[in-house]
Amino acid sequence: MEFIKSLLGESFREGMTLEDIDAALKAAGVVNPESLPKTVSKEVFDKTASELAKYKRELKEIKESQMTAEEKLQAEIAKMKESQMAYAKELATLRAKEIFLGAGLQETDYEPLLEIVVSEDEEVTKSRAKNVVSLIEAQKKATEATVRTKLLGDTHRPPAGTEVQPGSLDKAIEAARESGDYVALASLLRQQQMATQVQK
Repeated sequence: MEFIKSLLGESFREGMTLEDIDAALKAAGVVNPESLPKTVSKEVFDKTASELAKYKRELKEIKESQMTAEEKLQAEIAKMKESQMAYAKELATLRAKEIFLGAGLQETDYEPLLEIVVSEDEEVTKSRAKNVVSLIEAQKKATEATVRTKLLGDTHRPPAGTEVQPGSLDKAIEAARESGDYVALASLLRQQQMATQVQK
């Protein structure tokens, strides 16, 4: 601050804003743009950057000293709310991960879902994560049922009271194997197995 006072001399007054200081510097003609070099050495740059950081700190201190107690309180409350939201989101992320891991999902499976599921509200996040898990489980069961139906669809039980001899299916099994008809093959193997169990 002393540097600015010495630089501005009589033009300096307490409580000047940055715009006031800038206008006073231009009016005083402190720096002639024509005399400035086209490039700056590292030492000059570092010194200037250091001074700039110092002046920014001083400006911040001035602004803070001019803030009313209520403005300072509001600024602190805003910082606390920001921190609180960040912590709430982190906690919600952990809860969502727990639910996904509990459902047997791997990190690579649920990682893309976190952005969609997680919010600052822990309960909302948990509900969304559970809904996603329910959807995945329902899809998994539907797929399993479809595969099971497809595999067992053509498997027929022999009519009641008919005895099938295990050896009598050998030709049909061999024919199904050669033709690549795996559904018929599965059906015939099951019939052969059931006939074997009946005989025991």
